[in-house]
Amino acid sequence: MHTIEINFNNLDFWQEHIPNHVMALGFFDGLHKGHREVIKTAKEVAIAKQLPMSVMSFFPHPKSVLSNGKEQVDYLMPLDEKKRVLESLGVDFFFIVEFNLLFASLSPQQFVSDYLVNFGVVHAVCGFDYTYGYKGIGNTSRLREDSNFCIEVKEVQCVKFFGQKISSTAIRNSLNAGKLQEVQKLLGKPYEVKWHRYEGLLPQYTVPKPGVYFVTLESKCGSYSCNIKVLQNRELHITSNKLENCKLLTIRWHYKVEEESCMATS
Repeated sequence: MHTIEINFNNLDFWQEHIPNHVMALGFFDGLHKGHREVIKTAKEVAIAKQLPMSVMSFFPHPKSVLSNGKEQVDYLMPLDEKKRVLESLGVDFFFIVEFNLLFASLSPQQFVSDYLVNFGVVHAVCGFDYTYGYKGIGNTSRLREDSNFCIEVKEVQCVKFFGQKISSTAIRNSLNAGKLQEVQKLLGKPYEVKWHRYEGLLPQYTVPKPGVYFVTLESKCGSYSCNIKVLQNRELHITSNKLENCKLLTIRWHYKVEEESCMATS
């Protein structure tokens, strides 16, 4: 997979050098079941058309930019991890567009012209609630028209879990509430973060609300299941010393341990 960072300075260059392709559109934080359905659909279209398949996302998060950094964004997955997962899903190109105030001011038509039509996109795939352009006034119902009918558009319908729309926001809310089993069902797998013995939680990860959680710790040294504690300052208190010789751990979160259980085993 080729990862390419796009900004206003290099946009013209890449417009001339990217081959025709099928593109999946979205921010894709966490790459949950809904995101994977969009990517799967785009891959199927690309195979049928015998074209490469790309994903276009943005960084930093629009909320962070539009609030001038006043609104904290709790990412579910950092960019490096997103790259790894996208490659495993068969993505050929991963475009990361620099999101800034100038980009946010683009009209829907200008965004589609510069980043889709003139970018070699022949078919765009996105979720039913995808928006684009200034204040997000562009949507899937007008995407083909905004391209002057130069590209085909496929809209992926809402993916639900027990009637609830699967979204990054819903996952963050469940995570902040400590509902790890619900998070796992929405993501399709246990939520993961990376933690360094000396640096602590690595950047662009979110942890559940303070409390005690049952997790699996994984590293090059092996794996081990235990309880860990999330403190008020978002720091993690890991008491197990079975992996003490390993600096970098992957933490897979399973469920919140009831306080009564903690007291009974303490």
